[in-house]
Amino acid sequence: MKYLLTSREMKQADHNTIEHFHMPDMVLMERAALGVVEVIENEDVRNKTIGVVCGAGNNGGDGFAVARLLYLKGYSVILCFVGDENKMTEQCRAQRDICQQYEIPISCDVHDIEMCHVVVDAIFGVGLSREITGTYTEIISYMNGLNAKKIAVDMPSGICADDGRVLGCAFKADCTITFAFGKVGQRIYPGREYCGRIVLVDIGIAECAFGTNKPQYMMLEEGDLDTLPFAPVDANKGSMGKVLLIAGSEEMAGAAYLAAHSAMVTGCGLVKVYTPRQNRDIILSRLPEALLVCYDKFDEKECISLMQWADVVAIGPGLGQSSSAGSLVRCVLQNAAVPVVADADALNYLAKHPELLRGPHTEMIVTPHIGEMSRLTGNPISYVKDHRLSVCEGFAREYQVVCVLKDATTVVAAPYEVSYVNTSGSAGMATAGSGDVLTGILAALIAMGLSVSEGVPLGVYLHGLAGEKAVKETGVHSMLASDLIKGIKMIYKERGL
Repeated sequence: MKYLLTSREMKQADHNTIEHFHMPDMVLMERAALGVVEVIENEDVRNKTIGVVCGAGNNGGDGFAVARLLYLKGYSVILCFVGDENKMTEQCRAQRDICQQYEIPISCDVHDIEMCHVVVDAIFGVGLSREITGTYTEIISYMNGLNAKKIAVDMPSGICADDGRVLGCAFKADCTITFAFGKVGQRIYPGREYCGRIVLVDIGIAECAFGTNKPQYMMLEEGDLDTLPFAPVDANKGSMGKVLLIAGSEEMAGAAYLAAHSAMVTGCGLVKVYTPRQNRDIILSRLPEALLVCYDKFDEKECISLMQWADVVAIGPGLGQSSSAGSLVRCVLQNAAVPVVADADALNYLAKHPELLRGPHTEMIVTPHIGEMSRLTGNPISYVKDHRLSVCEGFAREYQVVCVLKDATTVVAAPYEVSYVNTSGSAGMATAGSGDVLTGILAALIAMGLSVSEGVPLGVYLHGLAGEKAVKETGVHSMLASDLIKGIKMIYKERGL
């Protein structure tokens, strides 16, 4: 598990390291430059010309230091300054002056890097918060058009470090070398795409620099799978968790099957599927391990009784939007005493009846994709995509739920707790049924004993990692949601679970 910082949090950690721990800012800048040079040298750049383009801020100071270190190592370096000299920070000016003392030529014309084999972007870094316009747009567009390996210092210029938005235009890096901690905008699209490969360099800013103000965002890593529940030697089906899955409608049995199957493969001891009678033969033939309760017509007493049996209730996959489906959603929210995972058609019903979320309810996890989030909030899809962090966190706080906003980079937010930016997954997961598999995973992990705050981000990460495993076997375009279940099995087998 690692922290991801916003630009404000990174600036504060940098400030605390300098002011509280008395680490000279020029030492931090030198260590940053040394880290960048080490990565560049690993790119096989001997006998190649390296262009370093610097702005007037501290990111430009890093760039000047990088150019000087490369120059002194004997590399062919073209150093270009494209910032406003009147706005140079103290550290940037000091690094520029050092380069001048070493008599390193400094150009002011970006076109001088035309023949470079490597281009290093040190124009703006993480502090940029405004749209790039005018001359800078032309400079960055020119750099992007060069046939060279492109390396960004800390953050590609033009990418918002807080949310990954492109601020007008942005440098398209093959590799981004970032300092001390990863940045939120490096992990969320489109910023994630502009960063290319991300290399983290230690420059001497430690977690103690946060003080009492811990960062708001974290990302999980493969080592966090160590917290997955395991079956003790004396386990039985009753002790490994019971999931009630309310899913499926006429001609939509597949979603119920995928959610139930993924819950069982994740490790849940018992899964009971509550579904219309038309789905009986399909589910029993595909998943005989599941318990099945079928209904012809919604029965509130039966539904409440089933919920009393369960450790977790999951509702929504393939449920449809009939009056019976709406009655089921209303019954669950008003009567469940265990955690509830709401997905798909349950969310469509809640979008029309938000008062159900405003009323008292048990621990609840909602798992909307971007379109469903748009319906839940009333915001346009474009707004949700551009403001996914604030939208997700705001919804979690307003309705006191855990919100899993699904996309290529999924965000998990809980009221007034740390949020998680998920980095696992593959493009092959953009297929029908992937969300149903996630619903089963989340329900199973919570039923098996993980708290909601532990189980949800871990389940999202496991889901994405299963996609990474599966796509290696199927390829991107041939991947099906059922292949994710095979991916879960591969992960568990590798970890001896």
